[in-house]
Amino acid sequence: MDSSCCTDPGAQQMHQYEGHEEELAGINIYRTGQGKSAIVLFTDIFGYTFINSRKLADHFAIDTGATVFIPDYFHGDPINPNIPNYRDLLPDWRKQHPVIEACKIADKFISAIKEHYQSIQVIGFCYGGKVVVYLISHPELSSTVKAAIVGHPSMLVKEEATQIKKPVLFLCAETDQLFSSDLQEYFENELTKNRLGTFLKYPGTVHGFIVRPDGSSHVNQQSEKAVHDAIEYFKKNI
Repeated sequence: MDSSCCTDPGAQQMHQYEGHEEELAGINIYRTGQGKSAIVLFTDIFGYTFINSRKLADHFAIDTGATVFIPDYFHGDPINPNIPNYRDLLPDWRKQHPVIEACKIADKFISAIKEHYQSIQVIGFCYGGKVVVYLISHPELSSTVKAAIVGHPSMLVKEEATQIKKPVLFLCAETDQLFSSDLQEYFENELTKNRLGTFLKYPGTVHGFIVRPDGSSHVNQQSEKAVHDAIEYFKKNI
């Protein structure tokens, strides 16, 4: 996860939040929407306060009718792109926030809400993609999650492809150092054999394009298309 594309916040976005912050099961969250079904969004390294992620959550809530949550699994310590030389902080930050700890928080959060919603779907980007794959790979957790979406993930390994137990949509960049073409091909082969995986690829894009598009017309269009594809997938599985 050392690639510069992982730490590029993209073009600056503007958005007026529709939801609010609260605490649930001892975890700080952003919550938006009032639906009987839930969608949980697991973020990249910029965390649950990042405006782009909250914008997506609001979009998902409005267009699907679900309640959407973004849990803070970084304990209030995401990467802050406004700090000078923030990229230099990433190696030490990763040691302080190992993905296994984020997975434990995700487990705790899903367990806390599962009795309160008719269905739960999950979506994760970059760092959060690894968390989503964890959730749909473990029997005790995957039984709670109806379906999942992974957008330009990082840190995945081949062994995980055969462990996935729930339907999953992969939204893939054309060029992605963190989810290489070889690794994509392996996941696609395994998950199409068992009919659990759907893979969509977006031309002219790189890692991070959905949450953090660079502001160019083409990438913005591809980002919007991926968001639309995610919403249609959510609607199908609510």
